[in-house]
Amino acid sequence: MVTWALISAVVIAALLGIVNERWSNISVLALGLGPLVFGSIGLMHHGTIVLIHGDLYLSTLGAWFSLVLGIVATMSAWYRWGYPDHGRTASLWLPIFVLSMMAVILAGNVWVFMTAWESMTISSFFLVITDHRKAGVLQSGYIYLVMSQVSAMLILAGFMAMGSYLHSFDFSVWSVQGAALAQAPKNLVFALLGLGFGIKSGIVPFHIWLPRAHPVAPAPVSGLMSGVMIKLGIFGILQFLLMDLGGTDRFWPIVILAVGALSALLGVLYALMEHDLKRLLAYHSIENIGIILLGVGVMGIGIDWHRPALVSLGLAASLFHTLNHAIFKTQLFLAAGAVEKHTGTLDADQLGGLIRTMPGIAIGFLVGSMAISALPPFNGFVSEWLTFRGLLGVASHSAVLLALYGLGLAMALGLTGALASVCFVKAFGTIFLGEPRRRVSQNPIQASMTWPIAVLGSLSLLLGILPQPLLNLISQVEPSSGLIHPAYGSLLLPAKTVTIAAILLVGTALFAGVSRVWKVETVPRWSCGRVPDPSMQFTSASFTKAVRTTFAVIYRPHRNLQPLGKHAPEFADRLVYKGGTVPVWEHHVYRPLYRWVWKVSHISTRIQAGPVRLYLAYLLGTVGLMIAIIH
Repeated sequence: MVTWALISAVVIAALLGIVNERWSNISVLALGLGPLVFGSIGLMHHGTIVLIHGDLYLSTLGAWFSLVLGIVATMSAWYRWGYPDHGRTASLWLPIFVLSMMAVILAGNVWVFMTAWESMTISSFFLVITDHRKAGVLQSGYIYLVMSQVSAMLILAGFMAMGSYLHSFDFSVWSVQGAALAQAPKNLVFALLGLGFGIKSGIVPFHIWLPRAHPVAPAPVSGLMSGVMIKLGIFGILQFLLMDLGGTDRFWPIVILAVGALSALLGVLYALMEHDLKRLLAYHSIENIGIILLGVGVMGIGIDWHRPALVSLGLAASLFHTLNHAIFKTQLFLAAGAVEKHTGTLDADQLGGLIRTMPGIAIGFLVGSMAISALPPFNGFVSEWLTFRGLLGVASHSAVLLALYGLGLAMALGLTGALASVCFVKAFGTIFLGEPRRRVSQNPIQASMTWPIAVLGSLSLLLGILPQPLLNLISQVEPSSGLIHPAYGSLLLPAKTVTIAAILLVGTALFAGVSRVWKVETVPRWSCGRVPDPSMQFTSASFTKAVRTTFAVIYRPHRNLQPLGKHAPEFADRLVYKGGTVPVWEHHVYRPLYRWVWKVSHISTRIQAGPVRLYLAYLLGTVGLMIAIIH
């Protein structure tokens, strides 16, 4: 009775937001509170809750992702009260988007899942192109739509294969009989579903849609897409591949680990070269999906080796980082939206000194930056530490080659964390510190945009200091498998370490507060004898030059110095510098593929155009060919 009432309330809230634009914020807020309640009930129920026959049910894994959706949707709805959402488009499609994601989590069969999945894709597409009059927005939206449809076709093919082998399209049957499949069918299903869900999650090299789609969407939508939507690909991998199929060929967990490390490292490397704040954050979503996949890979190896401790580490690391990333990435995207509303731009090289005009947003961005950089005592540190422990566990219980592989992955994760810290030092320093590089409009920021960022920052700190309650909830995810190890307390650092980090953080904050009270004498900075000018500050490009030259093989940097003036080039009046990097995946993979597809499409138009009798001949030939193949 309670679940029916909750479902009815959520659906009514969505309909109110769709029908009446004035109810949009309340609708999304109710849609956020609904998954929060569902997630809490599901995790405390310790088992699957059937909602509507076999069409909708809530598993303990689904309850965790429902909790993630609820937190992000609630904070985004709160934030929207002060954020211009570009009118009717967002008000119409945002409730559908949130409701579709909830339906994906609750789906009990293939029909419900794919309907919800496509509704999620279509609604998010229209949200991405909300501001379609801007240059490049429609192109970004279409790239996202194409990649999403490729992902959906692969997922549907995997579901059809799984259903044909098990003679059922009911997910409850798959959870019972999936592990009994032979190795060959498991490999086929793993390949199709793994690739389909991986594309939707933005793994490298299928990531090209993510840094295009997320930045052009409104900030609350970017938070929902990055914080929740791409995590539903992780939900699919965990549910259908690891939990339903059980033990598989060891090749697949090794592939997951490799893809995770590649996505994490390349994601943060590409983020370092960005000066657009939302594109920078989008690349960090790729990085964090890679970190989550490292935990998923550890779990997969634990299942194959029948090592409950590795399963526990991998599951705890992946699910906890899923929640942590949703919290601090939403926080950072909302802060980026406030910066854009305040100044009218997201270009870091045109900003500076914003901590003076929007101190609350600056502190919120700083906390989110520390959390995403995995600095203690914030939540990102705990989940990345669990991932480290898992990778080292793989290395310590393996043959020589696999041990070296695990150590190499751990080193890649360490390098990723270090580069993430550099990236956010650059982002925070160029945007919030120093002096304004040019005059920008300073629109006021409403309190409804600041408080959600503060709440999310507080959650990041709280979960970093007291992660144990949520880790205990993770231990309730699929306990019937017999593979979940209950001793999560031994997985964490000693409480003394976290306490010391917390004391240092509080001490630093107190010192900063006291220093603002003292009278500080300011003097002009040294500028080599020249008149100080804001343009002499570090830019994004100058700050990251050492990284760009170190990883030149990946970046393929190029620059052009053009002398201008009447007596150029010998006595130039001024110099114009242009530099950048080459997007390797786009240049060498996707552009040639695009040209080939375009040529094939152009040729196919000759077959398409023609009289009706030609179409009838095509139809007759196709039917004849099918009959010949069947017989």
